[in-house]
Amino acid sequence: MEGRFGREMESRQQPEILKRLEDAVSTIQDSEGFRRWLDVNSRFHHYSLGNQLLIAFQRPDATHVAGFHSWLKLGRHVLKGEKGIAIMVPHVRRIRNEEGDEKRQVTGFGTGYVFDVSQTEGEPLPELDVPVLEGDEGRDLWDGLSRFATSENVSISVAPPEELPPDTMGYYSLSEKRIVVADYSQRQKTKTLAHELGHHVARLDTRAENECVAEGIAYSVCAHFGIDTGERSFPYVAGWAKDRAMLQSVLSTIHQASSAIIDGITADQSPR
Repeated sequence: MEGRFGREMESRQQPEILKRLEDAVSTIQDSEGFRRWLDVNSRFHHYSLGNQLLIAFQRPDATHVAGFHSWLKLGRHVLKGEKGIAIMVPHVRRIRNEEGDEKRQVTGFGTGYVFDVSQTEGEPLPELDVPVLEGDEGRDLWDGLSRFATSENVSISVAPPEELPPDTMGYYSLSEKRIVVADYSQRQKTKTLAHELGHHVARLDTRAENECVAEGIAYSVCAHFGIDTGERSFPYVAGWAKDRAMLQSVLSTIHQASSAIIDGITADQSPR
């Protein structure tokens, strides 16, 4: 007789589960709302560490910042009387090298100003809704994942959500081999634990790849044991994948890593 998890879910083959993930994410990526979300997010610049610190010092609650004219292009305008957030702006000029090729060279820095979305009004920014999961399902799988983590010498702790950064469900510390999970519903905690174990098992080069893989593993492992996390996993993966090629490039990694976790859980539940 198999253990509690056993092979009763064997009909939920991993390739079928991954196909469901790929199809659902592709549907989101094809939607008009997702394309607008991508377009808007592409207009927000990635600031240097120095500018990030300047923004955090002047306006610690800032979430989306852009220049005055960038906000106008997004259908929003800066409210009268709002004070800009000072950042460093490079002065760039074009020069020609000895071969006659033209290139851009930074000649110095000046001061520029950006404004947080809370300092503007106008067209609402499109959002990619990634809901917090509700429900009591997942206690048995949580226990199985916890035993798998122990076998990997990874410690687990649960913390109040307010002790973690905003919108953070959990994190994995590679140096400490430790996972911290925010204390939400059981289904959310179980999905988060599977996600963070995904980071432990499979680590890729870029953050986007890592997040796609970790969430793909979480969805695949949970689905194998009959727990549906699609309403959170599908938009989460879509947001990080941004196009189909990204997800398709990591599907084999998701398959191998999720299978390793599933095998670890079922082996632990088998009679000795």
